[in-house]
Amino acid sequence: MVFIFLSCLIGAGVGAQSNTRLVGDLKDLEPGTVVYLSPLTSSSKKDSVIAEKGKFEFNLNVGEGNIYLLRIGKNPTTPGSTSLFYLEPGSVKIKGNGPLLTDAQFSGSKFALEQNQLNNYIRNAKELKNLQQIVSELSQAMKDKDSIKMAVLRPQYQRMDSIRTLLYRKWIADHPASPISAMALSFYVRERNMDELQNALDRLKPEAKQNALAKKMQFSIDAAKATAIGKLAPEFVQNDTSGRPVALKDFRGKYVLVDFWASWCVPCRAENPHVVKAYANLKDKNFTVLGVSLDQPGAKEKWLKAIHDDMLTWTHVSDLKYWDNEVSNQYDIKSIPANLLIGPDGVILAKNLRGENLEEKLKQFIK
Repeated sequence: MVFIFLSCLIGAGVGAQSNTRLVGDLKDLEPGTVVYLSPLTSSSKKDSVIAEKGKFEFNLNVGEGNIYLLRIGKNPTTPGSTSLFYLEPGSVKIKGNGPLLTDAQFSGSKFALEQNQLNNYIRNAKELKNLQQIVSELSQAMKDKDSIKMAVLRPQYQRMDSIRTLLYRKWIADHPASPISAMALSFYVRERNMDELQNALDRLKPEAKQNALAKKMQFSIDAAKATAIGKLAPEFVQNDTSGRPVALKDFRGKYVLVDFWASWCVPCRAENPHVVKAYANLKDKNFTVLGVSLDQPGAKEKWLKAIHDDMLTWTHVSDLKYWDNEVSNQYDIKSIPANLLIGPDGVILAKNLRGENLEEKLKQFIK
């Protein structure tokens, strides 16, 4: 359950060329406040500016329409400090009573007005009038580790979250030509069933799909089909720790667990002992592991240290591009740890086998 989205984006700022101007006018915004801006479909672009009193401005180069995360200040957990919005090349103004984004309104383009319509539609929905109070109380209960209060509040939140999703679906159905519908479908509805996502995407008109969001959803649908259990695993090549290219096809004839992880990923590091145990007991049964790391640019030493510290004695590859790792993008990996078990014939046998029973799960396929 996520109340506030914080993208873990670290990378270079935008280039010198710009085709988009984003101007913020927030009353009572203190001078010196850092304002951050990140596109959600890229992990390599993040920008920030220092606000003047009540004002800030970004000049950036925007490609196809995309969701952007705007954050006021360094603390992402502050209510009202973050806002998601759709951005295309052009000029957009964000205005509000400030100093945060709670009542922010957009202007400057047709999609900005549609963004306001969607935001106001959700903000003013009578079915959701107590949502923010429940979110606040549940967040506090989680901080206090108050299990009794959490047990009471979680069902209330889940019910309202389901209602909110239904409202987003209705807005999308009523606005099939708007790129804001692609934004809502991509981020707020978060359809997990790829067939249902394809159906929803097909109901949008062409002008709503001429953006990075719709193309990313279609890519995910196509990638899910290409990497489904029973399919031949898509081939790839990536360099190992010594810079030598390693191809997936090099492992034909073996069972191979393709393990997506990173040195910075705490759940991955917690999972590693289970992988080490399974590898030790199954490596003589035509089984191996191929680690694909999503470590960050310039972090090769951290990657190598984690391999050594966790005693991961199998082949490892990475291009050190973080969430832009070419293999993870090819397989549309959205979170780690993640893995695929591939048979000797190159066919995908299983996905995301994890936990203390990893070895037993693997033995269901490895005889």
